[in-house]
Amino acid sequence: MKKIIREPENVNDIPVIFVYDDFGHIVEKISVNEWRKRKEKENMDIKLYREALNYYGQKEYGKAEDLLLFLVARTGYTHYEYVERLANIYRQQKRVSKERSLLLATRRSLSQFEDYDGIIRRIDKRFKLLENTISGADAAPSLS
Repeated sequence: MKKIIREPENVNDIPVIFVYDDFGHIVEKISVNEWRKRKEKENMDIKLYREALNYYGQKEYGKAEDLLLFLVARTGYTHYEYVERLANIYRQQKRVSKERSLLLATRRSLSQFEDYDGIIRRIDKRFKLLENTISGADAAPSLS
């Protein structure tokens, strides 16, 4: 932990909030002002995602795509709900190469972390469906 050498100008700049990891270890200490900034960012992401869903529901895919691309880039491909919705837009527009590159970038980004095994399996399953669609294997098999 860092020691405060001099008194900050604003009392809310003193690190007093502990941030813990999943195992209960203290990761860092942050100030009230920093905590507020992080909360504002989270709230902004939620608002943008809701707006993207609104555009998606109205079938304004271009606007939804722009917002989702921004959110995906901002979160470093770690929020799969953004990626999945964007991949759905690409699938509906039959932009297979865009869907594939998005899924590859997401898989590459998430493979660095241990906690995302379930999401990586979902991406792999989606790849299989994508390959079946490309090869035409999703047609009904013959009975002969």
